[in-house]
Amino acid sequence: MADEYMPLAASEDVVAALGRDLTTSEQQRVGDAIAKASELFRMEARRTFTPGRRTNRLRSHAGEVRLPETPVVEVHSVTDDDGNPVRFNRLGAVLTITGCTTAFVRVDYSFGDETVPEIVRTTVAGAVAGAFDIDKRARAGMTQFQETAGPLSEGGTFASWAVGGQVTLSPADLAVARSLRPTKLGGTSSQQGPRWRS
Repeated sequence: MADEYMPLAASEDVVAALGRDLTTSEQQRVGDAIAKASELFRMEARRTFTPGRRTNRLRSHAGEVRLPETPVVEVHSVTDDDGNPVRFNRLGAVLTITGCTTAFVRVDYSFGDETVPEIVRTTVAGAVAGAFDIDKRARAGMTQFQETAGPLSEGGTFASWAVGGQVTLSPADLAVARSLRPTKLGGTSSQQGPRWRS
């Protein structure tokens, strides 16, 4: 995806998240770091957040098909697996299939907005800033430290996602990405009930 879609943040967003200017070393790495953080966020959110066009084979649930990318700009075609056109009505990102009982349809559509949502932009920039601002001991691979000077001692443990200083999403970043996943249409689901004593 990295070559197909624009980054979800800019170096100025990383500067704002850091609260300082980038060092010379950080300036050389910021583009690649933003590209990596953008792709990690997209993979977790299962969306691109930027303009694009794709063809998906999607399952119809009671005559409705929900497109995974939003906002939907235009639906170019809807066909069955044999390539026959399928009639539909569209409301936002939901297609209502009419006059057809096929279980799967192929939808060719354009989606996206030129403006990346602020929560996405700031989360991606924050992930890059976090990688640049990690303690030098964690960047070197230390998982914990203990220092003693006379009667005083200091110790600590670094978060597993921070060790090594690589660009990654923190648990909070992952939660943001997951909250932006496309919603699925309802269906039948089952859940194991409580086990009763015999």
